[in-house]
Amino acid sequence: MKSYLRIERLILVGVRKNYIIKFEDGLNIIHGDSDTGKSSVLEFINYLLGASKIELADEIISSVNYAALEVIINDDAYTIVRDIYKPQNFIEVYQCPFERREVFISRKYAPNFSNNNAPDGFFSDFLMDALNFPKLKLKVSPTQATSQFKRLSFRNIIKYSYVNQDDMGSKSLLE
Repeated sequence: MKSYLRIERLILVGVRKNYIIKFEDGLNIIHGDSDTGKSSVLEFINYLLGASKIELADEIISSVNYAALEVIINDDAYTIVRDIYKPQNFIEVYQCPFERREVFISRKYAPNFSNNNAPDGFFSDFLMDALNFPKLKLKVSPTQATSQFKRLSFRNIIKYSYVNQDDMGSKSLLE
């Protein structure tokens, strides 16, 4: 069986209402006028999949409490919930759709390998296990015989499918 991760919905849990972006099977094109949140959608997905931080627009700060990402991983539904103001807090994962999370107990994962006291381990390990990816250690400097080994993480893999627009060019490129 091929492993896959499919994004179902991005949910920004708001002060007055929830903001929900639904995704369909196949290619999804995020389009709109300038400064309407297209990049923010991608940034939230990246953050909810383990990025260390997220830049928040003033509109988000004033109207959103936290973010959730509903995904299907190898036919199993999960909801990933993360505090957008405290990126070091544990990432909560529910094995259910977003609306049913009150009847499920979340698993709590550390967002990175520097915090090793999360009750359920590391978020990267959860994703790697759910996707049936092996946990590997790779040499930091492959040509050096005495090179240290470093764990391959989900973030090492996802960087080949997501590039931040600011990494492609300067924010002031057109100014």
